[in-house]
Amino acid sequence: MERREFIAAAAGAAVLATAGEAFAQAEGHMHDMHPPKFKALQDACGHCVATANDCLRHCIGMLAMKDFSMTGYQVVAACGALQALAAVNSPQVPAFARATAEICAACQKECEKYPDVAECKACAASCKACGEECRKIGA
Repeated sequence: MERREFIAAAAGAAVLATAGEAFAQAEGHMHDMHPPKFKALQDACGHCVATANDCLRHCIGMLAMKDFSMTGYQVVAACGALQALAAVNSPQVPAFARATAEICAACQKECEKYPDVAECKACAASCKACGEECRKIGA
């Protein structure tokens, strides 16, 4: 390698290193510029989706055994959608949260009919917590 090639390669490496540092600093700065606005709501919705899916699995099992006393819920779809909107700080979150609060309340009421079923009890508690978070944001 000739001296000119070496100097050019060293200069190029220095530029890339400096650009990499600047990008890393900018990335850290940009992360601070866009904090989640609805983190508690996002987390509550995620928990609600998980417990509602457990409850729904139980209900489907009951239906398979010809027990029609339990019904399906819209809470999984509503909370999943609201969780996604909250994660990206959507301006539509407050309006959607109001509707989701109603869905959570209906699911909670239905699940509370079965206090001896662990999945239903957990789902009711989760829907209560999620509904409360929804009402805070949707107010």
